[in-house]
Amino acid sequence: MKTLYVKLARRRYPILVGQGLIADAGKLVAAKTGWDSPPIVITNSTVRRLHGPELLEALRRVFGRVPVLSIGDGERFKNHETLLKIYRGMFREQANRRSWILAFGGGVIGDIAGFAAATFMRGIPYVMVPTTLLAQVDSSIGGKVGINMSQGKNLIGAFHQPSAVLSDTDTLKTLPKRELAAGIYEVIKCGAIRSEPLLGYLEQNLPGILRCQARETVHIVLEAARIKAEVVARDEKETGLRMILNYGHTVGHAFEAATDYRRFKHGEAIAWGMMAAVEYGRELGYLRPEEAARLLRIIRSVSPLPTLRGISGADLWNALVRDKKFGTGDIRLVLLRKLGTAEICPGVDPSSLRRFLKKFLVSNL
Repeated sequence: MKTLYVKLARRRYPILVGQGLIADAGKLVAAKTGWDSPPIVITNSTVRRLHGPELLEALRRVFGRVPVLSIGDGERFKNHETLLKIYRGMFREQANRRSWILAFGGGVIGDIAGFAAATFMRGIPYVMVPTTLLAQVDSSIGGKVGINMSQGKNLIGAFHQPSAVLSDTDTLKTLPKRELAAGIYEVIKCGAIRSEPLLGYLEQNLPGILRCQARETVHIVLEAARIKAEVVARDEKETGLRMILNYGHTVGHAFEAATDYRRFKHGEAIAWGMMAAVEYGRELGYLRPEEAARLLRIIRSVSPLPTLRGISGADLWNALVRDKKFGTGDIRLVLLRKLGTAEICPGVDPSSLRRFLKKFLVSNL
């Protein structure tokens, strides 16, 4: 097991990465937090079936009876109806301000369970036990929690940092190939913005990563988590540097919203968003052609992506302008000066961007 820390201004919390950690989850969480009361576990039926017996046994050995709340599986369930279901379940279990939540699943579970923790009785602690690659390398770290609205993704939310993150890479072996690929795209993003050597590692070791070989998966989870932890430590509330973590996300979120969160896995939408950012940045002279071609090649080598067919330029643009990052009227995009170095670019011309996106859709049908 490897441990790294997210070092914030007033506190820090651990990220534990390794194989077989769920079997010792109760002991590990108790050791890192000092808590002796049982959590309320929030998960979905898929994760509970695959990994629930092992986790619950590990928690019961330390905490006794552990209540479980199950919600729907998928991005479309990350909404206020599900949030209310969680609140009602917590009241049934007589939760109070001394209670804590254990979020057990992928990014949807972490986001909505974290938001429930942020808002239940004005805030209670929570621990993340992410079971997908995307959650282990991104959404479980940094405290951005929330729910979606029909108007856009993550429009209702908060910053509420977990007390610990426990990433068992053995859970990745049970992921469908498409879900694993979705997480790899988020690892590519980390390399693109902050670590050219990580991109090189992906190029050299992608077959082993796709087979979930232990050495390779532990390495990429640790490296991506380290990158995100360093960025969050320097800018917890996303007032500056942390915005680079949105590379590919502005357009990627628009692809998700324009298709009602039903066509793309989150990582797949981000892959398309990164490719759009590469092409747009190349048009503006931000990235040398050979580096742009290399990044596009890495993205495309992972897995075939869902088609963009049927998404109109108008649908994409309407979804884009509802994004919370466009609220000030100053359109900002994250672009790459070179591989491993990202830059926040304000003052993007709306007409230029809209023309580009129409062209991008047509050229990728």
